[in-house]
Amino acid sequence: MKNIFMILFLLELIMMIAAPVMHIWLSTLYLNGRITLSILTNTLISLVTGITLPILASYIDIVNLPPDIKCATGSAGFAAIGISLTIIIIPLSAITFYIIDWYKRRKLNNTSAEN
Repeated sequence: MKNIFMILFLLELIMMIAAPVMHIWLSTLYLNGRITLSILTNTLISLVTGITLPILASYIDIVNLPPDIKCATGSAGFAAIGISLTIIIIPLSAITFYIIDWYKRRKLNNTSAEN
């Protein structure tokens, strides 16, 4: 029974960090030209995912609490921490990747104008 709780805990941790990791990964793929999904679309999808997954992780944790535990404050922390990570990391990485993309396009435009 203890192994099930550990697996669920790891699943909840993965759900909390999935959206920021997905945003960074998809933005990197966009900068390398492997996908056409824009940074704005990627950011919006990641924000929605980053808000829903931590809430789902909290719900999974609350549903699987042992019957003798009456307080679910720690379980609600999954939502608070996950949403906080989303609100901080995704906009910062979106701005960073947008600046990198802007400089990359500017450099390409300057190079093609010189030729």
